[in-house]
Amino acid sequence: MNGGMNVLPQNKYGEILEQLSRIPFNTLFARSVLELKANGLVWADNQDNPKTVFIANSYGMSLLFGDTERQGFNTSLRHYMLNKDGERSKYEYLQVYPDKWNSKLQALLKGKIINHDTLANQYPQRELEAMLEKHRKSHVFQWQRVNFKYAGTNKTINIDPQYKIKLIDSNIWERIEGSVIPKYFWKSEENFLLDGIGYALMNGNDIVSIAFSSCKHENYLEIGVETAEKYRGRGFARQVCQELLTYCQKNNYIPVWTCRKENTGSYKLAKSLGFIESLILPYYELVH
Repeated sequence: MNGGMNVLPQNKYGEILEQLSRIPFNTLFARSVLELKANGLVWADNQDNPKTVFIANSYGMSLLFGDTERQGFNTSLRHYMLNKDGERSKYEYLQVYPDKWNSKLQALLKGKIINHDTLANQYPQRELEAMLEKHRKSHVFQWQRVNFKYAGTNKTINIDPQYKIKLIDSNIWERIEGSVIPKYFWKSEENFLLDGIGYALMNGNDIVSIAFSSCKHENYLEIGVETAEKYRGRGFARQVCQELLTYCQKNNYIPVWTCRKENTGSYKLAKSLGFIESLILPYYELVH
């Protein structure tokens, strides 16, 4: 099929992997979809010879890349980004490549993109939050996505004897709650336990904080972190992340960290662990 955003059959995913490998920033979440490690969907302008591709990971991250001038695809893309059919009810954040897509989206969405930094310079925090909520169902927000590079060294962190770090197993998996947790990044518990890795900081039977591989490909391991609400702000995430970094060092994995720059908790945690900024990209929150 030609003309719009056509669902690409899974037997075509392998053809997209080579194109994906040429993108010069972190796309592991998209690769996980193509390699069937994570749930998601792939659309293309043409099922037989795709020139423009959109990969949506079910966690809520997506990637658009390829030819910017496929008119039928772009019409469907505008419809999708503005949630014209009302099917999207949760966050979805989009990255694009090449850079030409950023100006293309400005033209395509015709005033429907609001730059968060511009608003943040005009309004105090409370008014800013109200402004965001007011426009969230009608406009796309542009944020900043930070790619980090690990420049730290392995550290030993002393943990209060009250707390223990345990490998995430089937029993712990079933009890993990939150928004950044393994079940949202992996196709199944079995896939995670076979191919992933993660640690949980425990207070008795309480899961205090977890650090886990949200994506794991070749010698790259992307880190996901979640801390139970009642334990936040006490440095527990740093302790369990250090355990995962030690695992990476011992097993020759390159740790990967990316986050929205405006997510100050994740941003500061990355810096405290020895990650440094390597690239900042536009990051689009789609209408929902």
